[in-house]
Amino acid sequence: MPSIGHFKIYAPVEPCTYSGDELREVIDKILKDRFPEGSRELDLQGCCIGPNGFRIVLENERLEQVKRLNVGGNKIKDAGAELLANASLLKKLVLLDLSANEIGPEGIEAICKSPHFSKLKKLVLYRNIVANEGAKTLASKNQMKALEELDLAWNEIGDPGLLALAESKQFPNLVALYMDNNFATRNAKEQAKLSPVFKNLDSLNL
Repeated sequence: MPSIGHFKIYAPVEPCTYSGDELREVIDKILKDRFPEGSRELDLQGCCIGPNGFRIVLENERLEQVKRLNVGGNKIKDAGAELLANASLLKKLVLLDLSANEIGPEGIEAICKSPHFSKLKKLVLYRNIVANEGAKTLASKNQMKALEELDLAWNEIGDPGLLALAESKQFPNLVALYMDNNFATRNAKEQAKLSPVFKNLDSLNL
């Protein structure tokens, strides 16, 4: 099964470069359109709001009820990932999509160590820059113990990162892992498939 991430990432309008009142006005309009009262889901895919826009989004107290958050294609980068990791309003999240946000190892470490994602079951990191360092961090420091699905496709992860994940004991409930289109060699993939961790998965795509 291929990655669960999306190929259509950015919308035609990209307010990433806005600032000040103009940025806040744009974010307010996006939330009005995409986040009706009582909703437990917020889909911001393709809005390209950047880390500053994401900071404004995270000020909204109604996020406390949100269970599904899609921030794909917003270029929030490591700064946005750190804001997310510190967002105590998001304790009810069960799905978090961070596709195509230019998140690297520093942002991954912040997410891994966050105390606010204890209920998270699906994490999509499709098309970021996790690389070996970020994969090793996931393998050794992940605190998202309820995680069942993890998408790491298109993340420049080579043999060291793949093998670290294959030996990790930090994902006790993981049933599906997607790592297609990374940099691991065929030999490393075959070795990883033999690990007890990967052999127990219901779905594995390398």
